[in-house]
Amino acid sequence: MKFLKYILVLLAIQLQAQSFINEKEFDNYIKKNDVFVIEFWAEWNKQNQCNFLKDLKQCITNRVCIVENKKLTERFKVDVLPTLILIHKGQEVSRFNGNLLFQLTTKKNEVQTKIDSIIISKFN
Repeated sequence: MKFLKYILVLLAIQLQAQSFINEKEFDNYIKKNDVFVIEFWAEWNKQNQCNFLKDLKQCITNRVCIVENKKLTERFKVDVLPTLILIHKGQEVSRFNGNLLFQLTTKKNEVQTKIDSIIISKFN
């Protein structure tokens, strides 16, 4: 039974990692979550979305569609897709932008290293 609960928790984390967030939910979400990674993307650039987003550890991840959430896109001054923004305690800490071909060249370990440094800094 404990094993089944563990599996259900893992599935919930994976589903949460791939969820979408809108303008109405965004501020509440940031207040509730200490370390937050958000990907700004669009359906027309789906082939270049960040595939490792769901694999990041010790953070909450979400996607924002720039077509449906123009105010958030403007608020964070997103001008290229995809864009990953790492937020800690409601403030932007780091940003990873796609290139001229709309491809994210940043690797998972680069983003995870930033996240880990935030987590470690809590204990210093």
